Amino acid sequence: MNFGLLGRALNRLGLAPRTLIGLPGILISPFLHVDWQHLEGNTVFYFIFGGLVFLREPSEFGAITGAIAVISGSVIWLIGRPARYVGASGVLFGYIGFLWSFAYFDRNLSSVLMLVMTLMVVVFTQRFGHTLWLILPIRKGMAWDGHLVGLLTGIFVARHLLTLKGWFDQLIDGLNRLGSSLT
Repeated sequence: MNFGLLGRALNRLGLAPRTLIGLPGILISPFLHVDWQHLEGNTVFYFIFGGLVFLREPSEFGAITGAIAVISGSVIWLIGRPARYVGASGVLFGYIGFLWSFAYFDRNLSSVLMLVMTLMVVVFTQRFGHTLWLILPIRKGMAWDGHLVGLLTGIFVARHLLTLKGWFDQLIDGLNRLGSSLT
């Protein structure tokens, strides 16, 4: 809808580092895309890597996704290039970082299997010129820094998952109580 009906007008809501107008982009930018190809590419990898994160532990998917999106978005808002960031790639690279490093921190069979599946997807797509090279500044106009920050954020989230999940659960409980008091 954004690039079809609205001529990319919503991309003005993307993340713009160190600007007040760009602050909402921390939450909104993963849902905005430049064109159909950008949306399609992100969607395919969202189902693959997001699906693996969900399969690992469905009850933690929201906390993991939210933490990766907010932390990586906040870091890019603080240190990013003067550009407009849109797309879910930071979250997707966050999933990759999470899945790779959680196997190290957790050290159980299911985490190792998720690591192996993630590596298989990355190796397969690497063969066709995608994935890990996108954390380097090799393509003009691509948010390589968002990809790199997402990957590092995924590692951070894997290391601190229990603490972050506790905060997320408290936030959800508080929002539920607030919603109940308003009705």
